[in-house]
Amino acid sequence: MKTPIESSTKKDLLLDWVKKEKIPGKIQAWYSLESENIHSDFRIIQTQQGSQQKLLIEPPVPNMPTPEMVQKIYDQLHKEHLHILKKALIQMWIRASGQGQFGILIQANLRSAITTKAYKSFVSFLERSFPEIISCNHIQTNPFTLFDPSKNARPIRIDLKNDFGNSYLPIGNTPFSYHILDWTPKCKTAWINLPERIKDFIHPNAEDRFLEFHASSGFLGASLSPFFKTIDSVDMFDSAKQMSIKNAHHLPKANMIVHRERLSEKWIRSFFNLSENEGKWTILFNPPAGEALPTGVIMATAKARPERILFISSNLMEAAKEIKRFRREGYMLRKALPMDLEPGSKSFEVLFLFVPDRAGILGDKKSFTPKKEQKITSKPKKDIKNEDFPHFIQRKKTSFSRKD
Repeated sequence: MKTPIESSTKKDLLLDWVKKEKIPGKIQAWYSLESENIHSDFRIIQTQQGSQQKLLIEPPVPNMPTPEMVQKIYDQLHKEHLHILKKALIQMWIRASGQGQFGILIQANLRSAITTKAYKSFVSFLERSFPEIISCNHIQTNPFTLFDPSKNARPIRIDLKNDFGNSYLPIGNTPFSYHILDWTPKCKTAWINLPERIKDFIHPNAEDRFLEFHASSGFLGASLSPFFKTIDSVDMFDSAKQMSIKNAHHLPKANMIVHRERLSEKWIRSFFNLSENEGKWTILFNPPAGEALPTGVIMATAKARPERILFISSNLMEAAKEIKRFRREGYMLRKALPMDLEPGSKSFEVLFLFVPDRAGILGDKKSFTPKKEQKITSKPKKDIKNEDFPHFIQRKKTSFSRKD
């Protein structure tokens, strides 16, 4: 089943924002593709209704029909022999690969022997009944939080235990994968085809270099690697680093470097202070949940004199402020690409392309001058504290006997 592509409400909202904030640059045609329920993430979540708890199926977008597999899993949880597990279940993410396969991520209170026994029986049911489910994992968080891959930004400890399969899922028909903990859009179709649209949006040259922040699995960078000289993929999560390294191994050019770092002014300055990082750069920022870029990041980025700056935001109010900050640093908005990656939902994103103001159009704003080569006296010291980063511990595969 599919959801409609067009949303006049989103288009009107964007046009009103452009007019109100006097946004310069060209607004290109909307990018979106139809979403199918078998290529989208669903969630079964425990809710409180009055004095009673109830499991609900949460679709990725309103009114998307529930896939048959998801409904059967939901029905199984309501059987009498699993009543103790039903009470212990907090949520279950049914994450799609975009090619008809799924990974299960379960968050539950498995503290008693009887609950653990029921859980093993349920996992056995999943493995026996659904060949399209290629992995099952369960997690605990410390401090406790309702885990959401799209909002997993604050420092928490994630204890991931594997029941069967791997902790990663293929991304469509590409050679790449994403980790079960990592961010992806809930609807996969438009996202899987996004690298090709970005390539057509920026027209990179063979000698250009690409630096991507909040890279998650490194899918965008890995997909764009044939069109750039080098790719640098940056994310602060352990799981993201693991998958980016795995995805980099599939590249014929072997031109992708992975960094586990938190986006900061200090790191950007240190990165571009290295002589090996001279070149014509395209830098992509994709902060989670429409957040603003950290203090000093725009200034440090502008001083590095990249050829292009790409900024993705789902928060129009915050985006208007960031556009003004880029202008103050000598970068003008050339064009914008509205993206409806989850058609049928209330949210959308916009990809902004900033270029240096070589002609002095911004007037008294900072104009573009070529970056002078810097003499490097020493490499920057790494100042990393483990507690500053969200991280997870992955357990070995749990062994148990099937219960028919």
